[in-house]
Amino acid sequence: MKKYFTLAFVLALAPAWLQAANTFRKEVPVRQHGKEEGMLLDLSKISMGTLNDVEEKKQYLSTVQLEKQRIQNYTLRMVYENAYRLYKYGDYQRAQEMAQTILSIDPNFKQAQTLAKQASHMGTYGTTSEAEVIEAKFQETIRLYDSGRLVEANDKLNEILTIQPGNSKAQSWKRKIDYDIAKEYTRRGDEAYQNDNYQAALDAWYNALLMRKDDPKLVSKIAETENKLRKQQVEESMKQALEFYNKGQYVESYAVFERITKIQPGDPRVQKYMSQLKNEIAAGYYQAGNRSYNANRFDQAVSYWTNAKKWGADTTTMDGLIKRARNAKENHLRVKQQQAVTKAEQAAKKAEDAANKAEQKAEETLPEQPETVVVDGNVPGMTGGTVIPGASTGGIGSSVGTVGANETLPTLTGTTTNPVSAEASNASRAKFIEGLDAYNQDDYERARQAWIVAKQLDPGNSDADLGLRKLEELMK
Repeated sequence: MKKYFTLAFVLALAPAWLQAANTFRKEVPVRQHGKEEGMLLDLSKISMGTLNDVEEKKQYLSTVQLEKQRIQNYTLRMVYENAYRLYKYGDYQRAQEMAQTILSIDPNFKQAQTLAKQASHMGTYGTTSEAEVIEAKFQETIRLYDSGRLVEANDKLNEILTIQPGNSKAQSWKRKIDYDIAKEYTRRGDEAYQNDNYQAALDAWYNALLMRKDDPKLVSKIAETENKLRKQQVEESMKQALEFYNKGQYVESYAVFERITKIQPGDPRVQKYMSQLKNEIAAGYYQAGNRSYNANRFDQAVSYWTNAKKWGADTTTMDGLIKRARNAKENHLRVKQQQAVTKAEQAAKKAEDAANKAEQKAEETLPEQPETVVVDGNVPGMTGGTVIPGASTGGIGSSVGTVGANETLPTLTGTTTNPVSAEASNASRAKFIEGLDAYNQDDYERARQAWIVAKQLDPGNSDADLGLRKLEELMK
C-alpha cells in the first residue's frame, strides 16, 4: 500500500518539479499521456461470489496482480522518461530524486539505477563531461569482454545506452556481445540435449532465443525438443499412474492421469482408464458408506456417499441414501436419549428399593438381600445390524447390503480375501492389469488369455472373472 501511495505522490509532484525547472531555463518538453480506462482497479467493487473453485479464485487474483504490475511498470516508465529529460537538461539533482523514487518502488529497475548513479556523479563532479564517463564505461566493457565476463560487459553497455540511447558504438558492441551470449546458451543447450536432459536444453535455448529472435533453426530445435519432452513426461506419468492403479490407490492414479491429459489432451487410452477409475472410486465410496451406515456411523456414511456422488455415482440414489442416513441419525439419537431417561428412572427406582430394604433390615432380625434389577441394554426398535429396508449387495444404484457392525472401514482397493498365497495373489493381480491394458487397446484375445491365467493363479480373482464375462458378452 505504501508503495502505491509513493507512486501516486510522485505522479502528483512531477509537474511541479518540471515547472520549477522551467523557471531557470527554457521549457522542458515533457511527454503527455492521455487517460487510459481501467488504469486503477477498485478492488472493493469487484465481487468474487461467482468463483466457487479455489483454483479459479487463485487464477483471478493472479490476473489482477499481473494487471496491477503492468500498470505500475507503465507509470514508472513515464516517470523515468521525465527523469531522463531532466538529466539531459542538466537538472541532475531532480533527475536523481526521481530516479531514487522509482527505485523505492521497484529496486530492480536497471535504467533508474544507472540514471541515479550517473546523475549523482554529474552533480558531484560537474567538471567531468558525459563523454568522459561514457569512454570510461567503454573501457570497462572491453576489459570485461576480454576476460570472458560477457553478461557483466552487456550490463555496462546497457548503462551506456541508458545515458546515450543513440550511441552507435555501444549498439554495435551490444549486438556482438548478444551474439556471443546466444552462442554460449546454444552450446549449453546442445550439450544438455545430448545427455537427454531436454528441460535444461530448452531453458538454455529459450535464453538464446531472447537474443536471436529470428533464428529459424533454433526455433525448430525448440519445437522438436518440446515434443520429445512432452512424450517423455507422458511415458513417465503413465508408468506412475499404472503403479498406483496396481496398488489399489485409485484416487492417486486418477490424479496422475488427469495430469497426463494436460500434457497430451485427447488420448483415448487415458480417457478409458479415467472412466474406469471413476467407476471404481465411486463404487468404493458407495460400499464404504454402506458399511458405515450399518455400523451406525451415519455422518461418515453421508461423507462417503457424498464423495461417491462427486465421482459419478447416481445422484438420485446417493441423495436418497444421504437423506435416509440423516433420518436414521435423528432416530438413533432420539432412541439414545430415551434410553438415557429409562436408565435414570431405573437407577432412581433401584435407589428407592435399596432405601426401603435398608429400612426393613433395621426392623427385622435377619437382613434381606436386595433385589437385583437387570437393565436391558438393547435399544427398542433398533439393533447394531440395522440395514436399509430392501437392501442387497448389488452395485451402484441398488440399496445398501447388510454388513456386520464390527467390520472396519474399507480402503478403495476393491480386493477380496483369497485362500491362496500372497505371491500367487500378486501375480494374479498383475495378470489382470495386463489384460485390462490389452482390453483398453481393443486387443480382446490377449486380454482373455491374460485373465484366464489370472483366474488360474487365483480362482478368487473376481475382477478377472468379471472381465471374462464382459468379453463373452462382446463375442456374442
